[in-house]
Amino acid sequence: MKKIKFLILLVLCSCASITEEIYLNNDGSGEYLVYTDVISSTRGMMVGMMSSIYPDASEDSLMQIIDAQIWADMPDEVDSLIDYSSRVPDSIRNDPDKQKYLERMEMFMKGSKKEGFLNSGMSYRFSSVAELEDFLGFMSENQSATGGGMGMDLPNVNVRYSYDGTSFSRSTIMDEVLDMNDSTMTMLNTLLEGSKSRLIIHLPRKVKKATNGQLVEKKGKDVIYEFDLIKVLNGEQSTDVKIEF
Repeated sequence: MKKIKFLILLVLCSCASITEEIYLNNDGSGEYLVYTDVISSTRGMMVGMMSSIYPDASEDSLMQIIDAQIWADMPDEVDSLIDYSSRVPDSIRNDPDKQKYLERMEMFMKGSKKEGFLNSGMSYRFSSVAELEDFLGFMSENQSATGGGMGMDLPNVNVRYSYDGTSFSRSTIMDEVLDMNDSTMTMLNTLLEGSKSRLIIHLPRKVKKATNGQLVEKKGKDVIYEFDLIKVLNGEQSTDVKIEF
């Protein structure tokens, strides 16, 4: 079981909702992706500021201005990779035990002006769900090493994945549930207001059963869950899932 907090930090840095996608093969290997939509996060940050400058402007017109500014210096279609290894300290980059994670992960930016999205995130190819746990632990350690906590005492999240060929599950337990009156929680309420965490799981066969009240869609081989980040952090909402296929 690994302790992770980098997903919370990723949301804080982007001020946006986050999407996790897990592609699973029959043998338990697969690919993990996590990303945020730069368009929606920028809109969220800028609309409030611009409405105070242009009080008579409608929200739609402000969004059009923001979108135009985002795409002004970018091509209409974006599909690029970013070298993550250059962003980690030498102690991690030169560690043989950590190099295996860097070799299998990619940071990316993909988007389309016509379709109105610009996703920025990373992907990781894993040979088993146990290895995926190890990778998420590595990412949390790296966030700590690079000072990614934004000065807040964030809780660790214990995460365990399980896969046996006919079912997949994820269980999460926080070291501590944040009190709504806690100073960290007060800041998180401001930063994460309205932020969601979406989990999309692609199974190797058709889904028979999926549990958790936050289930949004179950169709064919795919399952989609959506969680309210504030409710997750204060213990109101569980992110545990189990899927049979």
